[in-house]
Amino acid sequence: MMEQQASTTGGRRLAIVFAVLFVLLSAFAFVWGGIVTAGVRERAVIADRQLRSTAWRMLCAASATGEWPKDLAQTATVACDVLPAGDGRWPASPDEACPGGLEPWNDAWMVVVSLDPKGVGAPRLSAGGKATGIGTLEAVNGWIEAFHQAHFAGKTAPTAP
Repeated sequence: MMEQQASTTGGRRLAIVFAVLFVLLSAFAFVWGGIVTAGVRERAVIADRQLRSTAWRMLCAASATGEWPKDLAQTATVACDVLPAGDGRWPASPDEACPGGLEPWNDAWMVVVSLDPKGVGAPRLSAGGKATGIGTLEAVNGWIEAFHQAHFAGKTAPTAP
């Protein structure tokens, strides 16, 4: 009888140790997941601002020169306060493109430009596989595509190599 009681007590202790360990590991996983998610969200906000700032500068450069910039670094010094009317298809001002102001240009940005291999389509922006806000890529690429259709449709628009 004594032997059975000792084995039951040992089994309870083992079950309690496993339960406590499970709870601690679950709490750790929950906290770690929150930290990772917060970091991804923070980088997504940065990527959104970079994408919006780049799109605005590309639109300004295309408006001023009649062609898409050949290099994103060319957009670093581009400044314009308004674009030709687009009836809401692209932003009319830098504040509309990037609320809170444009980000200063930095060549280490996450922004990647993909070009039409035939050289007649609008360039496409992406964040190089990084997270972005919901709808940001669609919005900025929509601006560029609408501007391209309005200003370059039917003719070959030089684009970056």
